[in-house]
Amino acid sequence: MSSSQIQTLSNQFNSLLTEYQSTYTEFINVLNSNDTSFTTVENSAFSGSGTINTNPVSSISDCTTACSSNTSCSGATFTPNSSTNSNNNCTLSSGSGNIINSTNSTAIVQKGLYYSYQLQNLNQQLMDINQQINNTVNQSNTEYQNNLGEINQKGQALQQNYVVLTDDRDRIKLMIREFETLNEAQQNSDINATMSYYNYIVLLFVAIFLVVLLLRFSVPSEQVGGGNRGCNSKYQWLAFLIGIYFGFHYIFKN
Repeated sequence: MSSSQIQTLSNQFNSLLTEYQSTYTEFINVLNSNDTSFTTVENSAFSGSGTINTNPVSSISDCTTACSSNTSCSGATFTPNSSTNSNNNCTLSSGSGNIINSTNSTAIVQKGLYYSYQLQNLNQQLMDINQQINNTVNQSNTEYQNNLGEINQKGQALQQNYVVLTDDRDRIKLMIREFETLNEAQQNSDINATMSYYNYIVLLFVAIFLVVLLLRFSVPSEQVGGGNRGCNSKYQWLAFLIGIYFGFHYIFKN
């Protein structure tokens, strides 16, 4: 049940309570004033402890006058005749009695009895609405408790999801760091391989250059100033070139 339904029932209760209080005030006034006049209640009949007589009358007013002029009459019932050619019936009753439901009939009773009857009906309606409000509140409370349990379950599920997602986030961060480390190592490896490649190219050119020089100095030429000095000079150049090669090789290797 929604809160709007509770509000609607509360409004009905308050409206009936106002009517109940007003009717109660009228009832007290009638009792204090000893008012014995009659009033009518539609779709009802008066059931007294005894029946005085039933007379044909033409209207409710005639039936009321007949009961008022009889000191033994405590109430009457006016019953219209369905036939247009026949008179209506007016049943006079004596003694204490009650107002009962009777379709198409009209009860003629004293105002004190009328107000007491109205108070009983209003009281019952107030009790019924009050019970409806109570049932609605209980049902709403039950639904609230059920919803609260469902909310708690969803909250626990969300908390578990949060823990799982947090763990996944940490694992993803670790994987990213590992990837970056591997990527950096791969880049360094590629750089080292490239440098090694260029080092070997340089060494190759150096070796070719040394071979050319070696061939150049190994070709016989005209000796000037003595053969021993020219031979020694060749060996010195050869040792110098070999030293240069191994020097470059050591530098590039390291």
